[in-house]
This record gives sequence, C-alpha cells and structure tokens, in this order.
Amino acid sequence: MLILVSIDGMRPDGLAAAETPVIDGLIARGASTMNAQTVMPCCTLPCHTSMHRGVDATRHGIMTNTFQPLVRPVPSVFDLANQHGLKCGFFFNWGPLRDLCDPESLVVSHFLRDSFRPEGDDRVANAAVDYISKEPLDLMFLYLGYTDECGHQTAWMSPEYIDAISNADACVGRVLAAAGDPTVLLLSDHGGHDRTHGTEAPEDMTIPWILSGPGAKAGVIIDQPVIIYDTAPTIAQVLGLPLPREWDGKPVMEAIEIS
Repeated sequence: MLILVSIDGMRPDGLAAAETPVIDGLIARGASTMNAQTVMPCCTLPCHTSMHRGVDATRHGIMTNTFQPLVRPVPSVFDLANQHGLKCGFFFNWGPLRDLCDPESLVVSHFLRDSFRPEGDDRVANAAVDYISKEPLDLMFLYLGYTDECGHQTAWMSPEYIDAISNADACVGRVLAAAGDPTVLLLSDHGGHDRTHGTEAPEDMTIPWILSGPGAKAGVIIDQPVIIYDTAPTIAQVLGLPLPREWDGKPVMEAIEIS
C-alpha cells in the first residue's frame, strides 16, 4: 500500500518547529528534502493538480481554486493506478480536490467539509482508519486541510499554526498504524507568509517532500532538485506503473530503492 499524504500549507520550517514524532520517523527511515519546490500559482488546487497529474500548471491550466476541464487531458496517477487494476481511495476535507482524478478511478471517496478546525483533520483521518481497517487499498490519498486554514486565520508560523502541524502529525500516525507497513509519500502543496500565500517568495514556494517505507531508501537527504510534479512519477515508479508520455515530472530516483 502507498499513501500519498498532503498537509496543506505546511512550510519546512514550520515542520521543524512542531512536535512531529511520526513525520520525524518517516524522515529518519526514508529519503527527504526540505527544499522541494511547488508551482505557480502556488495555491491549493493548481498545486495539487500538478502533484497528481505530473505536469506544471502551465500545462494543466488550472490557475485558480476553481476547477476547469483540461483542454488537453493529462492522467492522474490515480487514473493510472486504476487502469492497472489497483484499488484507490481519497480521504479529504476540501471539496475542489474531488476533481484530481476521474471519480470512477476510486473505490472510495470520503469528503468532509470540515477544514476550518483541527477536529476536521481528525475526522478525515478517523474515516480513513475506519475504511482501511476493513477494506485495504493499494493507493490512498490523505489530505489534511486545517494547517492552511490556520495559517490564513492566525498567520504562518504562529503558535496556532505550529500546533496545527502537530495535530496533522498525530492524524497521520493513526492512519499509518491502521495501514500496517505502507510506503508513504508525504509533502505539502505550498507554504505561506503572514496570512496568505501565492507569491514567488521562498516561504510560499518551498515545501517538504518525504518518501518512506517499502520501496524508499533509508536515511537519505535528497540532493537533486525536486518539484511537486515529480510526485506522480515517483509514485508510479514505486508501484511499478508505466509513466504516461504526457507527464513532465520525473521519478525522484535518489529516494527510490531499486530492487
């Protein structure tokens, strides 16, 4: 099982400041960089579309948080996995993410409109735990949105924002415990500054990127440049899936254990 975890708006220095024993363990046992880069415009839907579809925003054309059908379709990694017989699921608490793949590519899509408080992240994680405890998945997306909302409410790097990261870490821990020994690719979509994001400032553009578990190298600090649209190709590489010719991203080979 591979779990793609997105903690919205989590800056690398915010991660370093928070109490995050689960993510710290993923870093220690896996391959990571705290200097990965997202795409412009660095807001949630464009960044996640690049994350899932393996291309820059200029290619997929989603430039705001409102979805528009792609003029030239690009497959999501979840579409690719479904086409090769893998069971896929989404658990998320921000509605526009429903368009990150074809709905028919998912055996479960669990949405809660509850990203404005820490309990919303708890509810999403608990829903994922309840499901995978009974019905295993091959590829799962877990999205926790409160960190970003807290940044907008109280400012990035505020005490409340740091606490939101710690809460997200606990949520991830519960899901991983239920999943057994999954491969995890954990990252953020963008950072932020003051009470906003969307600029080319390093605080907005720089994100953590962590691959850990079966299929990942252990204890590696990634030197090669990593862009958010390298995420989908890396997942495909770990799962043994062919890379679509439409994708711009490349697998982060420094992170992947070659058997």
